[in-house]
Amino acid sequence: MTPPIMGAAAFIMAEYLKMPYSHIALAAVIPAAMHYLGVFVMVHLEAKRLGLRGFTREEIPHIGRVLVRGWPAFLPLFVLLYVLFSGFTPYMAAFCGITAAIVVGLLNPMHRVSWRGFLEAFHQGARSALAVGAICAAVGIVIGVISLTGLAFRLGFMVTGAAGDLGKLLHAGLSFLPWELLSLKDITLFLSMVFIAIACILMGAGVPTTALYIMLVTVAQPAFANLGVPPLATHMFVLFYGIISEVTPPVCTSAYAGAAIANANPWRTGFTAFKLSNGKIMVPFVFCYSPVMLLVLPGWTWGAFLETTITCALGICMLGVAFVGYGWATMPMGLRVMLGIGGVLMAAPSRTTELVGLALAVLPALQQFRAARLKKAATAPT
Repeated sequence: MTPPIMGAAAFIMAEYLKMPYSHIALAAVIPAAMHYLGVFVMVHLEAKRLGLRGFTREEIPHIGRVLVRGWPAFLPLFVLLYVLFSGFTPYMAAFCGITAAIVVGLLNPMHRVSWRGFLEAFHQGARSALAVGAICAAVGIVIGVISLTGLAFRLGFMVTGAAGDLGKLLHAGLSFLPWELLSLKDITLFLSMVFIAIACILMGAGVPTTALYIMLVTVAQPAFANLGVPPLATHMFVLFYGIISEVTPPVCTSAYAGAAIANANPWRTGFTAFKLSNGKIMVPFVFCYSPVMLLVLPGWTWGAFLETTITCALGICMLGVAFVGYGWATMPMGLRVMLGIGGVLMAAPSRTTELVGLALAVLPALQQFRAARLKKAATAPT
């Protein structure tokens, strides 16, 4: 999901939507940045809570020496990006990138690859290509069946129908408020996104992200199209939740692989990975409500973009503090729940919900400021 080199699903998305790959990569910039913001906030606060410290200046490798030794390794990446963003096909970009990697591997005096290493690389590449080809062939059969039988539109109609009926009940239940917190369309879209997200997570258990994306986008496209969501936002939504399925217990293959490397408990690793993904969980809802976050769609304005991005960033930071339960000091559970609800409301497409979300953050913020002052006063020299 992270530009400039995204997964295979991004290239398939470009072909599916008949859009340049550069537009797909540009649309993914802000959502990917929001994910890393959420990870950074939670890791930073967890480190503060545990009292961890970073390396000293002497322990950090000098960037100049690292670049002098390893700069040739960047050349294939630059070649790949140049060809890709020059308008050539992904196949040509891949060919040029592989050719550049071979040339650098043969001529790089600081880290020259042996012929045996080249043969091993070709062997691994062929095995990976065969696996992807087999998956695409199987998924193609599934897509053909879904398309020819009309099942995709039927499932999309079922999703929007169920979301619409439930949305009417929820909208009526919120009618006691003196203002309209969310419109019926917004509630219906929210429930549709929840249903599609659950389907992505359940069907993505152990399924490669690319295959899952191809299968589910045929179901999500009709459902979201009926609610006015642009096709690019729909595809990005499915892609993000296909990636989330990799770190969602009980089947979270990526988290289990990380646990094996770290010699950690697989279950705890899975739940920690899911917790760190709060940005990926929240951002797809934001860009479906406000597609201006994707940058390349018609109707883009600076005002709408900044409002959407800033409120989304604040919501992600609020969720990060709520999950960790620590800002400057330990936060009680009740205030964590309040702050978490406020963070979720920041993703809704209404200034009313944004103001409610900010209001819910006032008490947790005051508690943190007060606890920080008391902590500073207790540690100050007398």
